Amino acid sequence: MIKLRAVRRPCRTGFLAAILALAAAAASPTSDFDPAHTETWEIPEPDLFAVAVHGQGAWAVGYWGAVLRSEDGGATWSEAPTPTDATLYDVDFADESHGWAVGAAGTLLRTTDGGRSWTQAEVTVADPFDGSRRPLDSSLFGVAAVSPTEAWAVGDFGVVLHTRDGVSWSSVPIPQEAFDDDNIPDRIFNAVAFSNRDEGWIAGEFGTTLRTSDGGETWMGEREIQGAIGDIYLFDVAPNGSDWVLASGVGGVAIGSSDGGSAWAELGAPTGARGLLVGDRGVLLVSRDRGASWRVPERPRSFNWLRGAAFGADGLALVVGEGGLILRSTDAGDSWVRAMGHTPPPSSGVSVPEPARALPTRREAEVE
Repeated sequence: MIKLRAVRRPCRTGFLAAILALAAAAASPTSDFDPAHTETWEIPEPDLFAVAVHGQGAWAVGYWGAVLRSEDGGATWSEAPTPTDATLYDVDFADESHGWAVGAAGTLLRTTDGGRSWTQAEVTVADPFDGSRRPLDSSLFGVAAVSPTEAWAVGDFGVVLHTRDGVSWSSVPIPQEAFDDDNIPDRIFNAVAFSNRDEGWIAGEFGTTLRTSDGGETWMGEREIQGAIGDIYLFDVAPNGSDWVLASGVGGVAIGSSDGGSAWAELGAPTGARGLLVGDRGVLLVSRDRGASWRVPERPRSFNWLRGAAFGADGLALVVGEGGLILRSTDAGDSWVRAMGHTPPPSSGVSVPEPARALPTRREAEVE
């Protein structure tokens, strides 16, 4: 799944602050809530940042630790309890039962019952100053479920985590020479995706496109980017088979590779796969030719920002975003209906957010 988050953080936590500020402004706690007890807060339509589909199961995650689940391909949704109030940025499932969600301040959740209940992992990392173990406090932005027991997670400060048993997590160091550039090693990783147990990719800032062909034992950043700046800020990566892969980032730029990630170019790949691009101000585009061309599908009018996209089987596709909005398609993105959430009107009749709530351009994409 490709989520193009074209937001350049002014500092390591700038992206989180921007998202949290926007979500907080959109939330509407009850008038009699107790600030000292967050369980009394009511946020009926939290902003959603990611969605995953497996079979008829679908899951969406977002602000305030929200997890929504569906058992009918996204037609109807219910809220699942979670043990955290932290914002969740990504979710992925290995099958209809086993999945993970990741988010702010090292939050890492696991479910083994299709998202009905979630447990929080206690992840520790080595302190860089004295080598002692301490709780992970770096935010996690991407997660990939490889099997019911194996998963990968990536995030801020170059964090890469791996679990083989689904419970215990270990840090995976990425050597500086793997990046094929001279930028700092503790760069931000925004996405991780695997096409099978051996073939995987990581995308992040400074044009980072890491690939593994041995299940994560080694990672290499061989790359040549044509048609876009070499250090483009990438927010997501999505493989389609073992060779073709799509990555995207700042300014809505999307690049593709047909040789497994060694050479990249602006989209214009051979036909064969469908794709989705979603972003700010209600942007939703669909492609039938791996991004060679894009068009606006039939869809409800909306100016919500959109952040997560996922394809399922038999033409199912889902998109999530601001105000708990969930759009659903049963024809692989040609037409859409609103399954959940509200669609606020634009300010002063134009499709521009209010200045206090504006975010830089950001897009998210998905390939089938």
